[in-house]
Amino acid sequence: MCNRRGMILAVLALAGLVTAKQSALAQAPSPTLKETTAWLASHLTTLAHTSRKTSVTIRTKKGKPPKEVDRQVENTNETISSATFDGCSMKLGQIIKGDDYIVTIASIIPLDHLVKASLSVEKQEGSKKQDGDDATEMTIAPASAVVISLESQTNVITWKRTSTGSVPLEQATIPYQGNSPTLSFRSDDESMPPRILNALNHAIQLCQVAEKPEPF
Repeated sequence: MCNRRGMILAVLALAGLVTAKQSALAQAPSPTLKETTAWLASHLTTLAHTSRKTSVTIRTKKGKPPKEVDRQVENTNETISSATFDGCSMKLGQIIKGDDYIVTIASIIPLDHLVKASLSVEKQEGSKKQDGDDATEMTIAPASAVVISLESQTNVITWKRTSTGSVPLEQATIPYQGNSPTLSFRSDDESMPPRILNALNHAIQLCQVAEKPEPF
């Protein structure tokens, strides 16, 4: 009888400890805007995306073995070079480096005018084309990248670009300054982007007085 009573008391005591712990966790304050932006400033610069585009042209003539007649390799590296905060204003520096060019982008993002940050996976597919006896196959590695996007309903994100070297056509056709409702950056890491996403949305909510921020 004494043993049974002792077991019941032990179970009740354990239940009380669990309830107290849950209550303490529920009452724990979520990070402030200053704490959140300080964390973001030190972790955004860890994001990077590197890709290699390889184009190989093979010539096939009747009665002859296939022959490689051309190979072109293009390396691209995208990094966040700087992230600084002044309250709800974020200044972001991005660098895109190719084999013979560099593009730098400086953006100013008002967090209090953003709707949200979102996460997606961008597929980077290759291609193949036939031109007479020549078949050209283009491959991209890695085949995908994690993308974090900042979204607004109006053109509130201002940016300026500068470049040096032989900038490829897809980069050269982009205006060198302007305003946009969105801004994206890529990463090859799968673990850090979800944490950065939560922190960004937390900062956005803290800057939106009408919204109740969720802890991250």
